[in-house]
Amino acid sequence: MTELGETLKQARIKKGLTIDDIHQETKIQSRYLEAIEAGNLDALPGHFYARAFVKSYAEVVGIDPDTILEHIQPEIGPLVEEQVKSLRRHRPAKPPVQAGRWLSRVLLYLFAVLILFVIYIAWAKLDEVPDVNSEIGQPTDTANPPIVDNHMSTPNQPNQSGQGNGIPPNQPPKEEQQPKPTLNFISQKGNLYQYEMTGVSSLTVKISANSACWFSVLKGGGNGEQIDSFTMSKGNSKEWNLAEAKEVTIRLGSAPDVEILVNGQPLDTSKMPRALQIISVVLK
Repeated sequence: MTELGETLKQARIKKGLTIDDIHQETKIQSRYLEAIEAGNLDALPGHFYARAFVKSYAEVVGIDPDTILEHIQPEIGPLVEEQVKSLRRHRPAKPPVQAGRWLSRVLLYLFAVLILFVIYIAWAKLDEVPDVNSEIGQPTDTANPPIVDNHMSTPNQPNQSGQGNGIPPNQPPKEEQQPKPTLNFISQKGNLYQYEMTGVSSLTVKISANSACWFSVLKGGGNGEQIDSFTMSKGNSKEWNLAEAKEVTIRLGSAPDVEILVNGQPLDTSKMPRALQIISVVLK
């Protein structure tokens, strides 16, 4: 590992960068950067952090991160495999789908009842229509017109608003209800959690740290454009407005230590393991 750290150090010096420059670019603490150059990965907060820190360092100094990660894989490989097995043991059960089928049947039956009710109302209205033919052709008594008594009371005249003649007053038009933002869990495969966001035109993400936690935010899928990556201190939070993105990917080093809001909807990470987790949210 000393040879690997020396390679990164020489690449940094060749680019004319200092440890502080790398810190400003990657948001990785200077003591961790110095530990990487010294080949002391045990000084880093964890092997998953080691991969992320080394990859970020290599990208800044212009070295292929995949080549660098191949050098550190033999050292961190056994621990990564053990953590993957732990994730499989704690994998939550997939959401049941039987409830959705039962709900579909209920809605179908309700729709059939509604159709029958509409038919019944229409039939009842037809029975109330007066027989016009029975009133046509009846002669009127023109020889003896009815005597009008001027002293007789006249019925109340309807007012201008239509009250008194069965016409309801003008009603303001009802406002069209806007769809509410809804965050739906879709599936989980290993450490990848997939969600769908509906009822919105664009994605916004807010992350708050209950404890120090490293994360990165990418626009698009797992290979999308990285828009942020750093270790957030306890009590801090940050929000991103992804106006043109149809998908956002969040990588977390310690998922239970953060709170995530997607368009104001909470995304529960409290039951996720304290290891690298990947969350994908797709705009529908």
